[in-house]
Amino acid sequence: MSDQNFPPPAPIPSSPPMPPTFPITFDDIEASARRALDRLQSATEAISGIRAEHSDPDELVTVVVSGTGELLELRISDDAMRKTPEALASLIVETAGAGAGSAFGSLGEQVRAFTDSSNSDPGPMGAIRYGDGPA
Repeated sequence: MSDQNFPPPAPIPSSPPMPPTFPITFDDIEASARRALDRLQSATEAISGIRAEHSDPDELVTVVVSGTGELLELRISDDAMRKTPEALASLIVETAGAGAGSAFGSLGEQVRAFTDSSNSDPGPMGAIRYGDGPA
């Protein structure tokens, strides 16, 4: 057996090979990415706009809290100033905590809406319908 026949020579094609066709185009991918970016921008705007105002039952302390839990406003009534410093501090902390809870509830609603809209988008694979792929 001669070493010149091993390995066998590769066949030479009569024309250059063409890349395979794919059912998803770059336009499909770009459109999907744009939809995702639009959803993300909308969610970011909605989240940054969250403001929750909360007052204690006697309306001595009122807070406004952002969707990230940041205390944006603190209003203390004149009547609240009659409380001891410890009682006033406790009331402020309780009211701020309740306000933050309300803001986080709104944040959760926005995150859920974002997730639902993301899950309902078929992505670039939505361009493929069963039976429409390459032969």
